[in-house]
Amino acid sequence: MALDRSETKIRNIGVLTSGGDAPGMNAAVRAVVRSGLHYDFNMYGIKRGFHGLWRGEMIELEARDVSGILPRGGTFLMTARSATFATPEGVLKAKEMANVFNLGAVIVIGGDGSFRGAQALKNVGVPVIAIPGTIDNDISCSEYTIGYDTAMNTAMEAIDKLKDTASSHERCSVIEVMGRRAGYIALNVGISCGAEVILLPEVPFNFDQDVVRRLLDCRNSGKNHYVVVVAEGAGNATEIAKEIQDKTGIESRSTILGHM
Repeated sequence: MALDRSETKIRNIGVLTSGGDAPGMNAAVRAVVRSGLHYDFNMYGIKRGFHGLWRGEMIELEARDVSGILPRGGTFLMTARSATFATPEGVLKAKEMANVFNLGAVIVIGGDGSFRGAQALKNVGVPVIAIPGTIDNDISCSEYTIGYDTAMNTAMEAIDKLKDTASSHERCSVIEVMGRRAGYIALNVGISCGAEVILLPEVPFNFDQDVVRRLLDCRNSGKNHYVVVVAEGAGNATEIAKEIQDKTGIESRSTILGHM
């Protein structure tokens, strides 16, 4: 469906990436900029997220400025946390700067914190569109957020390699994956990789019953290597590996995948 420019008074649109970077953010920025230019809007890139918005760190973007960023990780607009924007005064500063650049709307790409920031802008009268971009996949009403699929596949590749080592040394490999308070990565990676135990922040567990007993049952059935996948919000992999080794006698090693 074509957009009729006569239906809106908006001429300038800003786009920013906020919070933790996620694979695919550059592709999203590119799509936003090229779509806006196609409909004759003036597109502005806001550097360093909301921090850059209230500081007025904006650059006008043309099609050539987003050429070549499609396969790059991270975000070429950069991202930053902003203590100032977290205050009511900071939000008003951001609104004032949006007015200075005559931004008729701001497009925010980010996770749950970025969505709260977008809501704060909306509350002071700035039109906002929010695009879910986070590896955590914890934005409601979004089946897949930008970055989640890549993060899951990256974790799967790493765990497949760690399983080979665990098998060779007859060990338990305890692997901590990212996701903050959400266990989507841990759950789906754990299922895909055939983990013996998956620990999630959303599901309470009894360590002795759900971890120790499960691993001992696996050993008694003849298994000689094990994988435990831990969401970062459910516990510390190093501490869990030590406790497993102490309580089962199974040699255990921890790996924190972190930023890969």
